[in-house]
Amino acid sequence: MQRIRRDLIRRNTITLFFLIAIVVILFIDLFPFYWVFISSLQPNIEILTGKTRLFPLKMTLKNYADLLLETAGVTAFRHYILNSLRISLVVAVLSTGVAILGAYGLSHYQFFGKEFLGRMLLFVYVFPTILIIIPVYGIMSKFKLVDTHLSLILIHTTLAAPFCTWLLRSFFDSVPFELEEAAKIDGCNKFQAFIRIALPLSAPGILTAGIFAMITSWGEYIFVLIMINSGTKKTVPLALAAYMSHVDIQWGRLLAGSALNVLPILMIFLPLTRYFLKGFMEGALK
Repeated sequence: MQRIRRDLIRRNTITLFFLIAIVVILFIDLFPFYWVFISSLQPNIEILTGKTRLFPLKMTLKNYADLLLETAGVTAFRHYILNSLRISLVVAVLSTGVAILGAYGLSHYQFFGKEFLGRMLLFVYVFPTILIIIPVYGIMSKFKLVDTHLSLILIHTTLAAPFCTWLLRSFFDSVPFELEEAAKIDGCNKFQAFIRIALPLSAPGILTAGIFAMITSWGEYIFVLIMINSGTKKTVPLALAAYMSHVDIQWGRLLAGSALNVLPILMIFLPLTRYFLKGFMEGALK
């Protein structure tokens, strides 16, 4: 009886320890977001003088109004949000489309160098993207794509597609070959079997790949800085950087913009969190 009691106490102690660790980690991760949001709701003078409070008695939306309605010689921040949204959505669609075709080919076809190519999908992420800035800029300049959103779409798709392909390959590997053969016996050709069997069974992975590609594009900064020169074509990360200079830092607008930068991703990610985590877990296990 005492042994059972000791085991129960030990298990409860371990459980309590992990719960405390989870709470601490969540606090460390979420507190910066809370601080940015709550600071953006306080007057600019309090931000400049360092008198921001974690639980302010008085809050204002002036920073958001100044940010979204600014017209004095600059493009309104809402325009930058639309730029980022358009680019990231197109990147999500293209990356997922390329990944579906590539992953299905790696999973269902036999060819020389197949396994080597599969391993290289993740190996490309070993190298920092800054190494390819000069050759990529040269290619885009040659095709007159500098200072266009198309250049960002192509670059961001290239950055996201390898991981999406690697992720989806595990899903297509798990699709029973017998199901596709049964579909062919019922009169489906290979394309119809792919559409009706492989794609529906891989839906969690496809959704996960799309969200990953969108987040990758939304937060990318280096190539946007290199490729975009026109003020009206900036994305959110580059627009936020413009509020910081050696002369002045517009803290109110910067904090409000940082809070708004997270909002579209949260609106898309939170309703789909369950499917996103399911896709990652199933992809890892398969």
